[in-house]
Amino acid sequence: MEIAVRLLGHIDIFLLIFARILGIFVSTPVFSNKNVPSYIKIGVSLIITLILFPVINVPKNLVNDNFYSLSLNSTKELMTGIMIGFICYLFFSAIYLAGNIIDMQIGFSMASVINPEDDTQVPIMGSLFYIMAVLVFLSTNGHHTVIYALKYSFDSIPMGSLIVNAFMIDKLISILTTIFIVAFKMGAPILITIFISNILLGILARTMPQMNVFVVGMPLKILVGLMIIVLILPLYLGVFEHLFDNMFENLYDFINLVAKG
Repeated sequence: MEIAVRLLGHIDIFLLIFARILGIFVSTPVFSNKNVPSYIKIGVSLIITLILFPVINVPKNLVNDNFYSLSLNSTKELMTGIMIGFICYLFFSAIYLAGNIIDMQIGFSMASVINPEDDTQVPIMGSLFYIMAVLVFLSTNGHHTVIYALKYSFDSIPMGSLIVNAFMIDKLISILTTIFIVAFKMGAPILITIFISNILLGILARTMPQMNVFVVGMPLKILVGLMIIVLILPLYLGVFEHLFDNMFENLYDFINLVAKG
């Protein structure tokens, strides 16, 4: 009863909390999946808002005395949630980037599949790695960690205090650099294997001119690439766990940098 009375007396605070949480569900992978109906996302956001509402510290200098100030603060909260989710999205995009590198090497780049999460064309191996990554993310309670980070953001970034600063830009550049390095490392075994295969095909082309390298090379690359993927596929589970640990570390660092603004 006390919570209901407080909620009715501070409905503006409730809306600000809801806006930040809704931003998470708009941009965070897994949460933002289009296969999940919008009303379920809104309902879960409302439930989390009701849970967090009694424990969120409201800054004393927060002003919501008119429609314009409330709209401005709601926009700031929505953008805060979207930025937190965007950091998670960047690390998941490393998986698609690695899949694209692998597909280009083994000859699957001419084919692609539709990602139901955002209705975009994605590489075949990237889709496989993404499904594995989601399973690892859920099995290691990564979705719980995202919600913990959301609660932590309210403690570090008071409502209505979002300011873009240079530290955030530098951190984003650092995260993008990390993503490219991780994607290249994931695709490195295939890159090395296909490179050796190309050298062997070149030697065969010189020693056996009558052999059509282009006809033999394509199925050979696919066969060798799939064999290597099958062999190293269990190792990717550990890679995904390391990737998510890195994601959460950078997420908390980004939240702290936003708080410096």
